[in-house]
Amino acid sequence: MRTSQIEMEEIFIDALDPDIRLELRGKRHKGMDRFEAASTLLMVAGRGGPGPVSFDLSVPGYSWMDWMAARGWDVWTLSFRGFGRSTKPPEILGDPAGKPPAIRGRTAARDVEAAVEYICRRRGVDRVNLLGWSWGTTISPAYTAEHNERVGRLALYAPYYAYDNPARAAQFEDPARPGEWDARRGAWIWETAENVRRRWWGHIEGDAHHAWRDERVVQAYMADRFRLDPEGETRNPPAIRSPNGSYLDAYERSKNMPIYDAAKVERPVLLIYGDQDGAANETEAWGLYGKLTSSPEKRYIVVSDATHFLQYEYRREVLFKEVQLFLEG
Repeated sequence: MRTSQIEMEEIFIDALDPDIRLELRGKRHKGMDRFEAASTLLMVAGRGGPGPVSFDLSVPGYSWMDWMAARGWDVWTLSFRGFGRSTKPPEILGDPAGKPPAIRGRTAARDVEAAVEYICRRRGVDRVNLLGWSWGTTISPAYTAEHNERVGRLALYAPYYAYDNPARAAQFEDPARPGEWDARRGAWIWETAENVRRRWWGHIEGDAHHAWRDERVVQAYMADRFRLDPEGETRNPPAIRSPNGSYLDAYERSKNMPIYDAAKVERPVLLIYGDQDGAANETEAWGLYGKLTSSPEKRYIVVSDATHFLQYEYRREVLFKEVQLFLEG
């Protein structure tokens, strides 16, 4: 299907908390006027970028939202508060020094709740399917664990949960106070393109990435993401305000402190990640699989020659097809 046959809308909805507006993007086939819960999907991004950048990249052939919409799905994504065009709350506008990390996963889960409730009202459905990526794989099941009745199926791409990882925990600790979060990190940081690129390339050994991803896709991702922070664009080098709440979540996960109880998830769950993922890993993912004791159906898939950013790589359709196959039940 040509992208000209796909209709997009961008709206802002109220969060559950006062004075917060959330950016919500929807895509579907033009003329689609009947909606069903089974073919409605909300895509939940991680800290790497707002939903539209994570799932609707501007490079032709790289929009996961277009791919789903072309196959008859009513597909949505949101930007958490502090990300994209959503409201930037006071905690990430002032001096970050000496303040607690802004926008924890439990707060982001409230934004997911607002988005789900809006979609259900708008489409006249009683539930939606959820797809989480990276940090979003903790946020979307955290929401599900408290609202199973609102979720159909739950797909987790590059899944996190929690396990004991002292070496990982030490990366977030104050050297002068081992075992304690390093409060010097503050509420948020400026993240440059070099920071992003280092994280992407750090997941691939040697020069293998040249065979796996197109440089123009990386450039488009940077451009799409960085233009959303006008103040950051004027910096030298350009940068984006990035809340630190996800890092405190990661620290607690590495000390085996998840933000939700996996046993409370009562929906079918897919866990899928790349074998070259430098963030998600077998220990954490397989541990989560075992803890999903209330799920009536579980699938566990590892994709070869793929990283944490598979949706931007040449083999992305392997991911897209496996996720769609699961969502279709």
